[in-house]
Amino acid sequence: MSIPDKDHRYLSDIVYTTDPKHSKYNPDIKQNTVIDAKGSDYRVLKLKDNTSNGMQAMAVAPVNKDGKVDMSKVVIAYAGTNSDDNKDIQTDIQTVALGSEKLTLDNNPVGSRASDVQGNGSGFDPKKVVTTDSQATTALLFADEIKRLYPHAEISTTGHSLGEYLALLAAAENKWRNVGFNGADPYGILSEKAKKWVKNHPGMLTNYRNRGDAIRLNGNGTGAEIMISLEMGFKNPLDYHSLSNWKFDKDGKLLIPNNDYNQKALLKQSQHYLMGAFALQLSTLSDLEKRLTQSGGGLSSNEKIYLDNQLALTATNTARKSYQSALAKVITTAQTAIQAAEQRWTNTLKEARKHIQELSESEMMSVLAEVGFTKQSIIVDPTEYFQSKIDQAKAMDEKFEKLSQEITNKIHELLKRDQELAEQLK
Repeated sequence: MSIPDKDHRYLSDIVYTTDPKHSKYNPDIKQNTVIDAKGSDYRVLKLKDNTSNGMQAMAVAPVNKDGKVDMSKVVIAYAGTNSDDNKDIQTDIQTVALGSEKLTLDNNPVGSRASDVQGNGSGFDPKKVVTTDSQATTALLFADEIKRLYPHAEISTTGHSLGEYLALLAAAENKWRNVGFNGADPYGILSEKAKKWVKNHPGMLTNYRNRGDAIRLNGNGTGAEIMISLEMGFKNPLDYHSLSNWKFDKDGKLLIPNNDYNQKALLKQSQHYLMGAFALQLSTLSDLEKRLTQSGGGLSSNEKIYLDNQLALTATNTARKSYQSALAKVITTAQTAIQAAEQRWTNTLKEARKHIQELSESEMMSVLAEVGFTKQSIIVDPTEYFQSKIDQAKAMDEKFEKLSQEITNKIHELLKRDQELAEQLK
């Protein structure tokens, strides 16, 4: 079972409190302590507080109801911007906005430079201007450390704001799953290898973003963004950036209000669930295919042959059912959106005819077109968009079925070959 969106949200929040400079700093969070992610327990495996550049991160693993730590899953959470820490502010400017691999920090008091307002330069000390590795660089180093410590774990990343920027970076460079919130997009600093991976693996990275959030940087090069209208009304612009705005269902899935704006977000969320599950299952099946092919019937015992093949059949069937369930949701969401577009067109024309009776049909259509309300924009374009998503999903289903059948055939071939060998060895 994968880590739910809800847990990613609370882990993204808790990691802020590992910063000694944060107003909500919690000194009780240490290595091996258990933290509560609002109903789900996690054991802290590793903490990182980089005093040179201000980066904080933690690696955790889920704890089951019996108190046992599930070391097969590890989540790395990166802390976002602490407005009280100049190192974080400078990271937002130099790394996130400008893409610098280094962080330059001027520890001289304000006014010490001659260029400062009312400054004369008399108190400036060049030795207090230091350059260090950026948080992006040390975030990747921490990810490497966790990867070495837990080589067999399924690792994912999370974060909020600056933390999600770092989490997306670490996930893309390591081919991991990510779920985070209101983060800037790190595509500009990704390696070419990582850029190719995110293009070929849509849905592995999920960056939930509030439409009303004024803090937006760097576009959506990774394709991770799911832009959502939370219908919050008029508030302080900074409130839209808060983690507290996100709500979840009983299974921990992030809730997206079902309104006109969010139809694409609902579809994309379904696709991300679908693609994430599919990619992970595809990876499992691909590894299994290599193992079976390499074995060539030369396994040491019939028991191992039997168990490996049962595992393969179970993985194949489970993956197929999971994919078909997700596929049905994608198609339903797309079809609902198409129907809503058609209904909107019909209702608007009806209202227009009622209030603009003095105009002919063609004149009324011209008036509506002037404000961007045309059949092309309201029905044709959205229908083509959603139909393309349905076609993509169906094409992927066919690809999955083909791969599944190929592996199943290899399994049967191995079983048949093993039976022949068993007969020869009698």
